[in-house]
Amino acid sequence: MADRMSWRPILFSCPNTGDRVQGLLPADATELESDDLHPISCAACEGIHFFNPRTGAIIGSKGS
Repeated sequence: MADRMSWRPILFSCPNTGDRVQGLLPADATELESDDLHPISCAACEGIHFFNPRTGAIIGSKGS
């Protein structure tokens, strides 16, 4: 059986629509100190955005 990963919900604003969206991150993503980006599926624009757990920034652009 595959390893189960714990996930935690986060709320973010979609950079394309401005809508508030709930996404899921691996629970250990918040403990990272590097600028590793984590992909998050966006229900508002059906795209993928990237979350930087160190800064809390959502990175994405029109057409992403």
